[in-house]
Amino acid sequence: MRNFVFLLITLFFLTACEDPIRVDLDQEKPRLVIEATGLQRENDPEGILNVRLTKTSPFFTEEEIFVSNATVEVSFGGNNFTVPAVDDLGTYQTLIPMADSLTYKLNVKVDNQNYQATTQLVKTVPIDYVTQDENTSIDEDLVSINAYFTDPEELGNAYYFQFYSERHGNAYDNIDDQLFNGNQISTFYAEEFEPGDELFIMIQGISLQFDTYYSTISALSSNSGNPFSSPPATVRGNFENLDNPDNFALGYFRISQAYQTSYIIE
Repeated sequence: MRNFVFLLITLFFLTACEDPIRVDLDQEKPRLVIEATGLQRENDPEGILNVRLTKTSPFFTEEEIFVSNATVEVSFGGNNFTVPAVDDLGTYQTLIPMADSLTYKLNVKVDNQNYQATTQLVKTVPIDYVTQDENTSIDEDLVSINAYFTDPEELGNAYYFQFYSERHGNAYDNIDDQLFNGNQISTFYAEEFEPGDELFIMIQGISLQFDTYYSTISALSSNSGNPFSSPPATVRGNFENLDNPDNFALGYFRISQAYQTSYIIE
């Protein structure tokens, strides 16, 4: 009986001390996220400028906050164009002339705040050829793909790669030419492909500044697919707030020449 009473008293204290733990997280005011990319396909005189506007969401919240009420304008060579919204998911899109002699300025106005960034077209090189290797040391189930390209002799080139297959979706990578300047080099991509799968490989020219930006957000992001889906608040891109510098926007504005090829898995 004595032991039974002692057990009841112990259970009472354990239950009484079981208060909920409340963790008060610092909820920073949502910031605007601007992901703006212009792509020149090979040597086309025009390319698509795609701008996507969202806002950062609170911690533990995965729902995206789309911004579809912004005014988006791009100017270059003395011309100014409005970039229209194409859906309710924060997407703005238009065709613009592509030339590496031009400086492009993008202005986004949201909630009476003007955000601005400038960039130039960054050229790249085509993919020379693609090879396949099933004997990888990483995993015997993986099929490795190598896309070869020839880097120009001048130092300071950087590249951004996009890989897409219907089976595995998108994957991304970046590299600069510090270690292989002026030589032929390949990028490496491996997945559990099946014979007949078609893989699309795109190479884009990027600045060294964007190369550093992308590497940083890739290292900090827990999203192994597309790091731009949730940019870390500590990484700033090239946008400035002309009205309130402390209320800066996240994201980046770039314009890239791009070459694409496809490969059928054997």
